Amino acid sequence: MIPYYITKPLVLLGLILFMISRVPVTPARLPFLLGLVFSLLGDIFLMPRGTRWFLVGMGAFSITQIMYIWGFNLSMVKLPVLIVGIVAFLGGIILIHLLVDRFSKSSSINKAILPFIKGYGALVLAMGISALLCLARPAWSDRAAVMAGIGGVLFFLSDGMIALDKLDRRLPRYRFWIIFTYHLAQFLIVGAVIQLPG
Repeated sequence: MIPYYITKPLVLLGLILFMISRVPVTPARLPFLLGLVFSLLGDIFLMPRGTRWFLVGMGAFSITQIMYIWGFNLSMVKLPVLIVGIVAFLGGIILIHLLVDRFSKSSSINKAILPFIKGYGALVLAMGISALLCLARPAWSDRAAVMAGIGGVLFFLSDGMIALDKLDRRLPRYRFWIIFTYHLAQFLIVGAVIQLPG
């Protein structure tokens, strides 16, 4: 339990230092650096137990998702690809809403935080789709786009497992898989971002 809480912020601090030591902080990379900083804050806020700390941590990670969405979308995609992304996002929003409502009925979760979970789910879904769309973004090389896309999906999966935990639908060894997918996601996103031109 203790290593779980200690390693998360230490890894993020290491990624921040790695990024700023390897490449200059250009306008294209700034949103991702800010996202890492808020991820670090989110990891720290989630250390104490309790609903209030959970909401504060989720707030910090919400800013992370907004920063990453901003960063990914600095390079736009063509309209047909954008339409596909929007349709996928809207479908995902409906699915998240239905699943949270269904699972919450048989869980001990404080129902007052369900709107926050749904709202955060929408943000991390938008980030994941934005990351996948890097495959069609002109500013992203093929390797960087693949890394970003996989990173975005893993981030979504990690946060999805946290939501399932809160809804009393825990997967086997869920703590390991949450931290593994989260760290791998951040590593891949940083690895992709340092390949951006400029």
